[in-house]
Amino acid sequence: MKTTIQQHISKLKILSLLTVLGSTVLVSDPIQNHLFSGSFQFQNSLSNAESKSGRTNKPEFAPDEIVIKFKSEISNDELFTRSRSLGFNVENVSKRAHFTTVKIANTETVQEALTRAKQDPGVEYAEPKYYYYAQAAAPNDTDFSKLWGLSNTAQTISSPSYTTNNPGTAGNDMNVLGAWDVTTSCSSIIVAVLDTGVNYSHEDLTANMWDGSAGCVDKNGAAIGGGCPYHGWDFASGDNNPKDEEGHGSHVAGTIGAVGNNNKGISGVCQTAKIMSVRVLGVGGGSNASVSDGIYFAVRNGAKVINMSLGGTAYSQLIYDAVEYAKTNDVLVVVAAGNENTDLKTGNSYPCKNNNANQICIAALDQNYARASFSNYDTTTTAASRTVDFGAPGTNIHSIFGSETVFNEGTSNYTGWTTEGSGGLVTWAYQSCTVGTATLKGLGIPNDCSVIDWNFTAPYPTPTSVAANIDRKVYKTFTIPSNSTKVSVFHTIVSDGENISNNCYDFTEAYYLNGSGSPFTTGSLITMADYNRSLYVTKMCRLGVYSFVGSEESILTNCMNTAGTSCTVGYRFKSDGSTQNGGAMVGDFRLSAWVASNTSYGLYNGTSMATPNAAGVAALIRSYNPLLTYTEVIQKLIAGGTATASLSANTQYGKSINANASAKHLNQVTGVTATLQ
Repeated sequence: MKTTIQQHISKLKILSLLTVLGSTVLVSDPIQNHLFSGSFQFQNSLSNAESKSGRTNKPEFAPDEIVIKFKSEISNDELFTRSRSLGFNVENVSKRAHFTTVKIANTETVQEALTRAKQDPGVEYAEPKYYYYAQAAAPNDTDFSKLWGLSNTAQTISSPSYTTNNPGTAGNDMNVLGAWDVTTSCSSIIVAVLDTGVNYSHEDLTANMWDGSAGCVDKNGAAIGGGCPYHGWDFASGDNNPKDEEGHGSHVAGTIGAVGNNNKGISGVCQTAKIMSVRVLGVGGGSNASVSDGIYFAVRNGAKVINMSLGGTAYSQLIYDAVEYAKTNDVLVVVAAGNENTDLKTGNSYPCKNNNANQICIAALDQNYARASFSNYDTTTTAASRTVDFGAPGTNIHSIFGSETVFNEGTSNYTGWTTEGSGGLVTWAYQSCTVGTATLKGLGIPNDCSVIDWNFTAPYPTPTSVAANIDRKVYKTFTIPSNSTKVSVFHTIVSDGENISNNCYDFTEAYYLNGSGSPFTTGSLITMADYNRSLYVTKMCRLGVYSFVGSEESILTNCMNTAGTSCTVGYRFKSDGSTQNGGAMVGDFRLSAWVASNTSYGLYNGTSMATPNAAGVAALIRSYNPLLTYTEVIQKLIAGGTATASLSANTQYGKSINANASAKHLNQVTGVTATLQ
């Protein structure tokens, strides 16, 4: 089908309008070719180019599940049968929060299921099972001198993952050393880390892990037989072992409460805190249901500070209600602003944008105390209405990690790939395409940049036609550690080809194989979300005038925790019996394999890293004087915060976290009797 340029532009305008008016859900955070990178990017530079749709690259919610909150007059014992009576298969019942998670029929859309559920007079509200993801970037190595956020001496961080303002300015830090002059004891406080889990066996964490072996309760308050011997609970996998399988949660936990003064590794802000591991994000992310359950569990088991370095672009009443429950139990919740470089005056990042009184939201600062280039912010005219509250160090943050093997094909121009297949005169080959100021590198077919130009270079010229009946494949085998608990590939795929009645006749497929050699016969298909239709597919082709455009991290499950050490990834382009416009390009290819280590450390960037810096200070204050309420702790952070130019017009308080000054302000409490020790 041929489409005129005028038709193309008109459809672009319509889709852009729908994007502005519609609601999208994505996750906040990291940078550097990670699934949480914000808007679509190709070699970290395509974010500067204009795409046709501008849609986000991660799914908002589960395509086959919803959550249903029932009114109080519906008893807990009725939750299961009431949900079943609505025609859903019940997957989980949360009595404390009074909701169920249900599976919908294959023939029903999420919106149809929500509409049907809301018609029941016993339903208070129903919402999709939203996805939330961790927010992170890349690893390195150890030493207290690298903890510039605690003590900035204008040191240079070697092998930085964030190069701007490295080194920074001496004194631009949280003045934790000054606070430690007041106290280093956090033994009276439990800090819950709601994240990817925690490596509780790490040399710098094991002594500070919360001990739930003697007794703990579940999210509903019922006693758990055998207690919580592994220091928390796993709501991602549904068991009692919340061990980290990808490093993000351990990094966060180390920043808050790595053991101090033990002659190894690093020191957390709160050197003797009790760290509770609450795994709400599995490999690839979590949901509003898992996050909500994690909050109830943490509160029920005595946490007084909750760190949530996670986020998404969808509002969830479920999470809001859980944070409100934390408020009724005097628990402070510290959350990340998100890493899309988005102004939350108009953009969305939740739970940061929630207005719970017991929640504070943290932006990321670099080593010069400039707002990090990726950090979200809020320029709402009335400062009191801004949703981002404070800033804290969030670049080149050195903490506990693991061992990560990374293959970044962009650095080698995609050498060593094997091609095979039949038909036509062209096959997959390395391409370097220019779009404005961006350079797009990857493997392409046909051997030109026409598919990229069709999508990203106005006036969007028609792409080169591919031959009929071609089946061209390309693949590469990578050597990975045999005990990797997370193996993933971040890749961007742009695929064009004929689509009639939602059937692809010219299409791209992605495969992977646990082993070496061609993955196309015995390997597994990789499913990706299409920017332009919010739909997961395995066959990637055009929809109307819009090519398939996907950019995300794909989890290679079959390559994880295996005895083998080879993992192969491949791409296939196939056309039908007629010559059509078409072709594909694959770029941003970065395969990584992560292995837990009890002695490893590394660098990470993100508001995920700024959040635990702030949570650690809040825990330090609250442990120093347990009589302080969450409201008074926030007041201490405000009173002691340092006015920071880069935050003055885009956060509520215009201040960065200052541990020393906030601790000193304990003497200025009004309306409460404080016992100084």
